[in-house]
Amino acid sequence: MKRRTFVYSALVVGAGLGVTGIYFRNNETRWKSQPLGYPYILSGICDDETLRKIGTAYRKLVPEENSKEKLLNELNAGLTTRQLNSDRASLVNELELKVESDFKDHKLVTIAGWVLSKTEARQCALLSLS
Repeated sequence: MKRRTFVYSALVVGAGLGVTGIYFRNNETRWKSQPLGYPYILSGICDDETLRKIGTAYRKLVPEENSKEKLLNELNAGLTTRQLNSDRASLVNELELKVESDFKDHKLVTIAGWVLSKTEARQCALLSLS
């Protein structure tokens, strides 16, 4: 391999890794700043626009949960960690356990072809309101 080819290849790979790092850092910042309103697991599969569409569809499907206060109350129900008095990482872990529990207890909702837990759907709805 020629030195020039190696240098160009290294630059391309380095730039690709840098862009990837920036993307993941920005994505992490979103869920860390608003863990209740940003579905961590689902955000790895869907982009923000899709998450907001799912949230809007959920709010139309369940009109009694069409307010920020009601969604926050539902998401906080059963959590031991509260958003205001603890670190965000433990809240995210607790929300992940709640999502897993929803699947085990068959607390599911189907929206736009996605089978989601109620907790994930509520997080999407809260995101769509922001």
